[in-house]
Amino acid sequence: MRSIRRMTIGSLIAALALLVMASPASAHTGFESSDPDDGSVVDAPVEVVTLTFTGPAEPTGEGFRVLEPSGEVREPTSATTADGSTWVLEFDPALSGGVVGVRWMVKAPDAHPIDGSFSFTAAASLLAEPTPVPEPADLQPTDDGASADPAPEVAQADLASFLDTGGDPTSGPLRVGAAGRAITLIGTLVGVGALVFAATVLRGDRSDVRHVLHWVRRAGVLVVLGVMVELVAQLAVEGGGRWTAMWSPSTVGSVLFSSFGIAVGLRLAGGVALSTGARIDIAAASQAPDPVAAIRELVGASAGPSDRSWSLDGLASGPGHPVSASERNVHEGDHAWLPTADSVGAMVGALMLVGAYVFDGHTVTKGDRIFTGMVDVVHVAGGAVWAGGVLMLTSVLWRRHRQGRPAGALQLALRFSVVATIALVAVGAAGLVLAVIVLDSPAELWGTEWGRLLMLKVLFVSVAAAAGGYNHKVLIPQMERYPDDAELTRRFRSTIAGESAALVMVMLVTAALMGAAS
Repeated sequence: MRSIRRMTIGSLIAALALLVMASPASAHTGFESSDPDDGSVVDAPVEVVTLTFTGPAEPTGEGFRVLEPSGEVREPTSATTADGSTWVLEFDPALSGGVVGVRWMVKAPDAHPIDGSFSFTAAASLLAEPTPVPEPADLQPTDDGASADPAPEVAQADLASFLDTGGDPTSGPLRVGAAGRAITLIGTLVGVGALVFAATVLRGDRSDVRHVLHWVRRAGVLVVLGVMVELVAQLAVEGGGRWTAMWSPSTVGSVLFSSFGIAVGLRLAGGVALSTGARIDIAAASQAPDPVAAIRELVGASAGPSDRSWSLDGLASGPGHPVSASERNVHEGDHAWLPTADSVGAMVGALMLVGAYVFDGHTVTKGDRIFTGMVDVVHVAGGAVWAGGVLMLTSVLWRRHRQGRPAGALQLALRFSVVATIALVAVGAAGLVLAVIVLDSPAELWGTEWGRLLMLKVLFVSVAAAAGGYNHKVLIPQMERYPDDAELTRRFRSTIAGESAALVMVMLVTAALMGAAS
């Protein structure tokens, strides 16, 4: 009963922790209000329209535009702001004579664009010329035989099209940019997590080490691809939806010399470093430093009395259940990745990928920038170690199974549980802090599209955390007691695969979340 309770609490902590994990755009600047309000009727011509956002906003793409009742599309005579959040649009001549549509597109300090539209009705100017009465030839019969002027119907259709932001020329680049951010995120999680897994957890033959390091390199390539897609899409957005804007020096300068540009540069450099810097330096595990054993010693030295004691080889042994040779931390013939000076580039690349979040997302739009940035880095790093590590653990175990080799599941499970526990604690603490910083109110979770997607992501995170808790509390202790039980190994392998599948769903839902927030 106690184990179930601990698993439940752990699942809830992990769910809340990853609440804002991979969607920097989901909680940044949003639209707050306008004056005149959407749908309001003003009994005079309108010279000034005010738009208020929840955070700093800067016009991007086509910026601010209005559609007059006559069908003419206009830009404001001037657009000014005193605090970056409230924009005052002035029109000369004033807007008058019917329904006025307003469209806007702005970007937050993280360069992620958002757009929207609204409309209001403005009275005609007293000095305006009277609207000409249509000639009989211009009138068309209605359903009841009367005549009607088709002009209002045409104006309404034009207004509906104008207010439909899905038809904006930047909608295509926005969707492409969201896909690019998702690719970059997945590459970051897998690459950083796989690198940490190789450096701390992995013990096996040479092919196992090569297999995981190859995944590190593939993830680096994925990051580079995602960053390039996102950069080109952002240039198109800045150019009003024109893909040729990527060749415009002014547009390129606007994008690169921004917080977004710094994040892009760090990710591009980090992806290149991951894809080229992970040298395959393999040594006998018995001769390589063991970070997991060091962590266990540290924890054991600070922990109080326990029903288990850590043996010198790093594995747990309980009363009456001595550690057998098959359970040892280092098996005969095991190899490990021994990072040398040649592999420093990959480690620096991982730091760059994680550090890029200091210049992106809610770090630059919510709370104190330095504090939020530090918390965000811890959050992303912990998530990468967990998600990437689970995927690599699954990949190694199933690869050994397909090749008919000994699984060594208990060895990897015990080693990874140490690293995963630290990662989940970091993710949990940082995620809860970020949730407090980012969410203005709980209602945002169910009152907005991204909030509902966020809750769906939380559901999959809970499933993954519950699978991990089941492994840690149920299967691993049984495997320690019966290390040669093939059925327990099969169950562990299947449960890890389920945890990986849930984490993949987290990534896919996050991709949809990022697209919806753009």
